[in-house]
Amino acid sequence: MSQELPLTPEAREDLIRRTWYSHDAKWYAAVAMEFGIEAANRLNRAAVKPVGAIEAYRLATALGSARPATVADFISFMQAGRNVYVPDSLIDMKLQQIDDSSYEVSVGNCYVEANITKAGMANAYECAVLDRIEGWHEAMGLPIETPEPVTCLKARGLPCQRVVRLKK
Repeated sequence: MSQELPLTPEAREDLIRRTWYSHDAKWYAAVAMEFGIEAANRLNRAAVKPVGAIEAYRLATALGSARPATVADFISFMQAGRNVYVPDSLIDMKLQQIDDSSYEVSVGNCYVEANITKAGMANAYECAVLDRIEGWHEAMGLPIETPEPVTCLKARGLPCQRVVRLKK
């Protein structure tokens, strides 16, 4: 017998989102244990980028919006997407335009850093957040310079700040 759960739409979204991110973390850990951390980093980054593109494409379609044409437009679009995919309760991310072709991404609290620290993998985990952002850019026709791999800055006690530059 099916029974409607007494959850608000927001609580349902949060439950689904957090379960998906738990799956993502467990997948990463399983690959790292089976094939090593280098393979897990490489495969994670390779998977995250096209997922970012799918997210951006689906969001633009759902919103019926045109592709962002400027850095400012892209930041607004990405903020709308963050409210769906990774709200502030999961990652405290600020996007600040620097000029017509670049912006800075600053991260405070981060669910990824918290999970990799709990798993004991923080020192070797290569952050894939910018790969996801790169996927968003590619889907929206505003490609960026490919981000260099970097182990988690927050886990190393450093500020998590990166500059994203559009390709010239």
